[in-house]
Amino acid sequence: MNGQNLVEQNRNLNHQEYEAKKIVLESYPTSIFVQIDAPCNQDCLFCSRPESYPYFNLDDFKAKYEEKLLPVLNRVERINITGSGELLSLPEAKRNLDYFNQFIYAEKMFATNGSTLTPKMADHIIESNNRYLIHISMHGCDPITHKVMTKSKTYGPVMQNVDYIMKAKKQTDKLRVNFIFVATTENIDKLPEYVEFASQKGADNVVVYYNFVYRLDQKYLSTYFAKEKTNEMIDKARELGRKLNINVQLPQKYNQKEYPCESMCREAWTQLMINPSGDIITCDAAGDKRETILDKKTFMDVWNGKYFVEIRTKLLNGNSACSNFCIRANQASLNSFTSHFITRGKNKEEIDKFMEHT
Repeated sequence: MNGQNLVEQNRNLNHQEYEAKKIVLESYPTSIFVQIDAPCNQDCLFCSRPESYPYFNLDDFKAKYEEKLLPVLNRVERINITGSGELLSLPEAKRNLDYFNQFIYAEKMFATNGSTLTPKMADHIIESNNRYLIHISMHGCDPITHKVMTKSKTYGPVMQNVDYIMKAKKQTDKLRVNFIFVATTENIDKLPEYVEFASQKGADNVVVYYNFVYRLDQKYLSTYFAKEKTNEMIDKARELGRKLNINVQLPQKYNQKEYPCESMCREAWTQLMINPSGDIITCDAAGDKRETILDKKTFMDVWNGKYFVEIRTKLLNGNSACSNFCIRANQASLNSFTSHFITRGKNKEEIDKFMEHT
């Protein structure tokens, strides 16, 4: 069976098993998130990056995880290679990309602040003839907002690199570029301008997220504390997107009378995230529980191990934390501050401090 058929067969089986509410799966995930940590030249207000952390090393990854992950990498529709920092700033950035490019039937996805997406790097990506989805995270289109959000002076290089890749993008059908806007109290009033900017540059989509709060000093960056202004800007961005004919992916507004009906989150069936230590979780909003691939003989021992079986079971029974406090799984939950900060790694006392005056 060729690679394309493997991907299609796995996708179809995965969909069938999700619809059948199966807990133990024969299918593999359809998406894998490989955490590639690297240095960073910005210090974004909402960043989750710790003070120090090891950088991604491809040889270590291959030695520890390649054998177990090959069945996954050969079947997924998307390989997300994003972590803390700028993966394109690593000395072996091109070699890292080339490794994942060998899985030609999967779309590659990564996020960048744009400063390291140089013309040479953009050319290397396009010349690979792989499908890529690049998320360029700028969060503001004017130099003042950009500097406030990123605490850096990289606006000029970012704009030059954006202009280059958006021009090069017109020459291929294998590259998509989304402009990312993480909404905070510091930049939400600039959202309509960002939509217009993205339209002028030819972005495929504008993707807007509410920021997650990782540290107590980030608490009041959350748009939870600016609900009326946020709702107003979302309405303006939506209308401007229609007018300019650009797709704007917006979160739900606050305090709506009705929200879309809850649907069982697919991510425990379709996605896994692996960090350099071999820890596996199902999504970025997951709690403290996790699995490790190092203790298992095969990938399926992880995929159908206690961690994933428990999450799927709780989702089916409607008693998971995801159902209560994850904006993606339950959009109405955005009206609770609990949905806006990451509890992973925090004890009860720390969580109580986050919840004060909310």
